[in-house]
Amino acid sequence: MLVGFAATLFAFIVLVEQPLHPTSQDGKAPSRLFSFRAAEVTNVQLRVTNELKLRAERKASDESWSLSLPFNYPAQSHAIEWVLRSLEELAPLTFIPQRELTADKRTMADFGLDVPPATLTLHYGGQRRDILFGTKTPVGDQVYLQVLDRPGVYLVPAELYDRLPRNYNDWRDTLLFGGIQLGRMDVRAGSRGYTVEFTGSQLVVTRPTFARADPAKVQRLLEKIALSQVVQFVTDSPRVDLEQYGLQPPELEVAFGVGTNDLKVVQFGKSPTNDSTVIFARRLMHTNVVLVSREILDAFQTTFSDLRDLHLVSIPSTGLDSIEVNGTENFTVRRGTNGAWAVGDNSVVPVPPADAGVMREWIDDLARLEGAIEKDVVTDFKTLYNLDPPARRYILGANATNAAGAVSNVVVGVLELGARQENKVFARRPDEATVYSLPPKDVSRLPYAAWQLRDRRVWTFTTNQISRVTVRHGGMKKTIQRDPNTSWGFVEGSQGTINPAPLEEMMFRLGELRASAWVAQGTDNKALYGFRDTGDQITIELRNGDRPRALVLEFGDDKTRRAPTGLPYAMSVADGQTFIFEFPPAFYFELLRNLFNQMFPASLKAGAEGDPSNPAK
Repeated sequence: MLVGFAATLFAFIVLVEQPLHPTSQDGKAPSRLFSFRAAEVTNVQLRVTNELKLRAERKASDESWSLSLPFNYPAQSHAIEWVLRSLEELAPLTFIPQRELTADKRTMADFGLDVPPATLTLHYGGQRRDILFGTKTPVGDQVYLQVLDRPGVYLVPAELYDRLPRNYNDWRDTLLFGGIQLGRMDVRAGSRGYTVEFTGSQLVVTRPTFARADPAKVQRLLEKIALSQVVQFVTDSPRVDLEQYGLQPPELEVAFGVGTNDLKVVQFGKSPTNDSTVIFARRLMHTNVVLVSREILDAFQTTFSDLRDLHLVSIPSTGLDSIEVNGTENFTVRRGTNGAWAVGDNSVVPVPPADAGVMREWIDDLARLEGAIEKDVVTDFKTLYNLDPPARRYILGANATNAAGAVSNVVVGVLELGARQENKVFARRPDEATVYSLPPKDVSRLPYAAWQLRDRRVWTFTTNQISRVTVRHGGMKKTIQRDPNTSWGFVEGSQGTINPAPLEEMMFRLGELRASAWVAQGTDNKALYGFRDTGDQITIELRNGDRPRALVLEFGDDKTRRAPTGLPYAMSVADGQTFIFEFPPAFYFELLRNLFNQMFPASLKAGAEGDPSNPAK
C-alpha cells in the first residue's frame, strides 16, 4: 500500500505539478494580473457555463450597485466590491504560457476552460475584460483562470471563485427596506395603525391623534427596521396568487414616503405552515414575495402611544439660560456670561447666587420629567385639573442670536402644574390640548421658592466645637458630652455604653451635612411633613466663645407622610431659621445604626414604646 501510494504521488508530481512551473523567462507570472481599478468598473456580467445569469451596474448617483438582468433589483454592493477589489489586487501563483501547453499537447479542456463553470465580464473606461474560471486543482485551494485575450493559463487562489454568485439571488440585496430617510412612516393596520412624520423640525405622530413623537423611541424602531433582512426570496412573479401568502389583503402594510408620495411600501402576510418564526412579505416597489423574520412584524405592532414623547419639557442642546417661576412665589433665575446662576437680573443689582449643583439637578429633573396621558383633548382645564390658572408655572428660556448679531432670550418651553389631587399632580404644556399626570414625588423635586436654590449645606461645625449632644429616640432622652481631649461620656442622669469611634464619625458627618433637597421653610407646615413631638431628635451644643450655639436636627414621626425616598423628612433649626429637607438615605441608616441604636438598645426601646408615659423607662 505504501509503495502504491508513493508511485501515485510520483506520477502526480511528474504529470501535473511539474508542468505548472514555467521553465522559460517569458512564462514568469506577473505580480499583478490586471491594471484596472475596482472603482473604474461600471458593469459586471456573470455567465455560468454558457448561460448569462446576471448583470449588475454601478449607479453614478451614489456609487451603489443594482441588478439589471434578469430584472431590476438592488444588489449587494459590498459583495460586488469585494470581488472587484480582489481582481484589482490579484497576483497569480503560476502562469503556464501557450507554447508550453502546445508542447505538452494540453488543451483548455484539461483545465476545465473549454466550457468554463463561470465567466466574469467587466466593463471599465470603454474597455471590456473577460475572465474565465476553470476547475480547481486536486487539493481544492487553487483554481485555473484564463484571460480571454491572453494565451495561457493562470493559477490563482480558489477563494475568488468561491465568492462568485451561483445565481442572481446570491447578489440580490437582502435588506427589506434598504436605506430609510424618514419624511413620513405610515403603519396601516386598521385601528392599530399610526403615522409618524417630520413637521418642520419636529417629529410628530399625526394619526390617529396629533402628538409629539419621542425621537429616541422612533430611532430605535427605525434601527430595527433598517437591519431587517430577507430570509428567502420566494417569487418574483407579479401575477402570483397573493391570497396563499396572506397578502390579499395583508395583515399590515408599512409605507415610507415624503408628503403624500409613498416611496417604499412593504406588505406583511402570514407564516408558512411549517415555520411560524417567519412570515411572507411583499415589496411593492419590486412586486416580489419574500420570507422575513416575524420579529419585524412584531416591531411594527407597537401602538402610537408607545412612540409618543411624554417628556413635559425639551431642553435645547445648548442648555437653558433662564427659568422663571410663577406660583406661591414669583422669581427668575438667570445664567450669567461666566456660567454662574443668580436669582434675579444680575446685570442690574447684585443678587444672591444659586448653587451650581442645585441648578444642575433642577435642569436634569426637568429634562427627565415624563407624565402619563390623563386625557388627550381637553377644553376645560379648570374644573377637573386646576390648570386654569395653574398652581405653578415654569417658563424656560435660552439665549438666541439673530442675523444682526443681537442676543435675546427666547422661550423654549413652558410647564404648568395644577394642585395635587390624591396621588397625582396634573400638568400640561400650553402648546398642547393634552393633560398629563405626574407622581407627586417627581413634582416635589422641582423648586417653587428662591430659597430652595441656596447651597444645600445645612450647617458647618467641627467635632472639636461640640460640648454636648442630646439624643431623643423611642420616647427616651440621653445626653452625652465631649471633652476637649476627644473623649465621650454620659452626663449625670444618663447612662449606657458608648463606642467612641463610630460616634465621632457620626458627629463629623453631621458637621458636613448636606440636604438632598430643600422642601419647606419655617414651622407653619410641620405637621404636613409628619413632624410630631415624639420624633427622633438630635440637639448639638457647640462651644462658640462666650456665645454658645445650639443646633437641632429632628425627624418626622408620621409614617404616612414620608419623603419620596420612603424615609422621614428632616428639619433643622439653627440661628433662628428652620428648614425642612430630604435627608440623605445612606447617612440616615448609619445614624440609626451608630447613634440611635447604640445609645438606646432594643430592649430599652421596647419598654419605652410599651409605656411611653413612664419617664424611668
